[in-house]
Amino acid sequence: MKEKNHNSKLRQFCTFQISRHFYGVDILDVKEIIDEIALTKIHHAPEEVLGFINIRGHVYLVIDLRVLLSFEKKDIDESSRVLLFTPDVGEAFGILVDNIGHMVEVDEKKIEFRNQDDNQSESSDRRINSLEIGACKLDGRLLVILDARKFLGVIKNKDE
Repeated sequence: MKEKNHNSKLRQFCTFQISRHFYGVDILDVKEIIDEIALTKIHHAPEEVLGFINIRGHVYLVIDLRVLLSFEKKDIDESSRVLLFTPDVGEAFGILVDNIGHMVEVDEKKIEFRNQDDNQSESSDRRINSLEIGACKLDGRLLVILDARKFLGVIKNKDE
């Protein structure tokens, strides 16, 4: 039987893949995961914005996380999913991911938190780094933890 350390705080993350990279967001920020993706395009929207999706009469903005993280665009396929976020995170939006993973529980002590003062030379690196909270190693893979509350702000501030 494992002994629990009362000083440790466990955090839960919803995990997903973009390309071959393993990412996660706080499970408390996720409202639901959608597998039937029928998008309505928005003309003249930033390239990170895929369009709108209507879920049971509610309309959500969908962001292409691949583009937001500076990966090549990819067509939606049978493993693509949309993670919708709670209203606390931002007004009616979600992200398109390549593949959904599992919920994982991580001891906060194992997370290496990113120093938000790190300066990067290229603006796209700064943009990506501003989304990252930290990282931790799980089963031989690196889990990069993203801050869902910053996704919309990064798109708004892109051209400033």
